[in-house]
Amino acid sequence: METKIIGDNNSLSVPENYNLFISLINEYVAEKMRDEQRIVILKRRIEDLRSQLEATNVEIENAKRARETTQQELKGCEVELSMNKASVQTLEIRISVLQSEIATTASELESLKCEENFSSDQIINHLFALNKKIRKFQEELYMKNVGFLKNATEESHQPEEDNNKNSSLSVEERLIRVITEITHGEEDCMTEEQILREDRETKIYLEQRRAAMLMMVKGQTELEAAVKLNSGFELTYDHISEELLKSCICPQCFKDNTDALDNIPQ
Repeated sequence: METKIIGDNNSLSVPENYNLFISLINEYVAEKMRDEQRIVILKRRIEDLRSQLEATNVEIENAKRARETTQQELKGCEVELSMNKASVQTLEIRISVLQSEIATTASELESLKCEENFSSDQIINHLFALNKKIRKFQEELYMKNVGFLKNATEESHQPEEDNNKNSSLSVEERLIRVITEITHGEEDCMTEEQILREDRETKIYLEQRRAAMLMMVKGQTELEAAVKLNSGFELTYDHISEELLKSCICPQCFKDNTDALDNIPQ
């Protein structure tokens, strides 16, 4: 443009050249102002982008820390889940074994209760029978003594010494027989008492086992609670995974930064 002005110097007058020069200066100033305004706008845009970049970097760092924390929590949850699964399997096996033992012990306890009732009734009946035998023997002994005294008075021709000797022998034999029967009865009673004692001890042992089985049933209830807790851990695991995925999304542009987080060095 300056070359054109110089080349046309001969054809233009001084005022026209001055006006052209002034217009060129005005255009230059206006263009410069527009450039300066654009520069200011660009600087503001750069500042905005820089602040957005810093905010994005902060979000990325926070997301990275959240990702590391979440990964550690996930690893802990996985380890705890594996341990809970192993313990649940072990407890299920123990519960099945204990349930079979409970059923066996219950049947044994019922049979022992029946045997104990039968043994008690048998002992009582035996004692009644033995008491009847003793009374019957006492009555027979009394009748024989009465008959012996009658015979002794009727047979007065026999010597008094022979009568005393025979009566003493008869009484001794009867007493020996009575003592023998009483001894046998006492032995039978002792045997029955020993059986009852053993039955009571067996019953106590079975009651203790029953109490242990009840404790095992309580353990089964606790196992069911542990299974529910395990399901709660699984829900927590899913919730943490969902939160991790949400933290990878930019709140401003809603861009998924999961791939970018995978490229961040650990």
